[in-house]
Amino acid sequence: MNGKNILDLIGNTPLVRIQRLNPNPDLEIYVKLEKNNPGGSIKDRVAKYMIEQAEKSGQLTHSKVVIEPTSGNTGIGIALVCRAKGYDALIVMPETMSMERRQMLISLGAKVLLSDGAKGMDGAEDLAKEIAAKNPDKYFMPNQFANEANVLAHYETTAPEIWRDTDGKVTHVVAGIGTTGTLMGLSKRLKEYNADVQVIGVQPEVGTAIQGLKDLKTQHIPKIWNPALVDEIHYVNPKVADETARLLALQESIFVGPSSGAIFSVALQKAQTLKSGLIVCVAPDGGEKYLSTTLCDPHLCLECAKKYGIGCSYRDGKPVMKGDPNTVV
Repeated sequence: MNGKNILDLIGNTPLVRIQRLNPNPDLEIYVKLEKNNPGGSIKDRVAKYMIEQAEKSGQLTHSKVVIEPTSGNTGIGIALVCRAKGYDALIVMPETMSMERRQMLISLGAKVLLSDGAKGMDGAEDLAKEIAAKNPDKYFMPNQFANEANVLAHYETTAPEIWRDTDGKVTHVVAGIGTTGTLMGLSKRLKEYNADVQVIGVQPEVGTAIQGLKDLKTQHIPKIWNPALVDEIHYVNPKVADETARLLALQESIFVGPSSGAIFSVALQKAQTLKSGLIVCVAPDGGEKYLSTTLCDPHLCLECAKKYGIGCSYRDGKPVMKGDPNTVV
């Protein structure tokens, strides 16, 4: 696919069929790889829609700085879109987010303001709102948690892609609950195509955290959230999310982040209860943004391989070696 600029390459991400990890031979499981967007995540879609809607409405001009609270991916998408369109961006994110996300933001020309990690995304959201409210002539805040363009991005792009690429055979779609824009847009559009499509949301267990997901029982509830549009909600432990993401890499060569691991773990559970169907997991981003986290700890990867009896190049217990030819036998 060619584009006049980088923004033309947002969307139309691939579906990959699961081969080894599918526990049910009578159904199909696919992963939609949103890491294939230019900024590496599903949030590129949202950033483009929010910025372009603001341009059309006159809310955003080049005299303003775009400010947005984010766990990282929306910020990267906004930084990407802002650079392409010539805007400055200030991204507010919890200090607990991965270093890779911070580095990507800076590399794309955005300024980063770190909020109190103990307050999570709620703290970042409150801080960004306070700054924007005090300086309305200087800052424009898209506010992904309340912006209908967030929902529209998935209604007009992600959902039609899933329907098209499954030839209308999708029966279940599993996605994470963060801003809730993905679920809202998918549900509205897919149920227009077929009211029987089941939309399943994934959250971290109460009292835990998974980067990119939100616990609606203890955190701010996004204004765009409508629980009536979701058929089921599942809760996942962070360790399960990480381990499932590692399994995807080790068994399917699909390298994704922890939220994708959480989403896929729910799809695996669902597959065991169904007689037939076609499940699509929306994988928000890749594992490349989590290299400094426990997700990619070599010893935990080794433990995962051993636990599931996966043969791989470090099954001898030496995932990292020095450059001595005598150590490689």
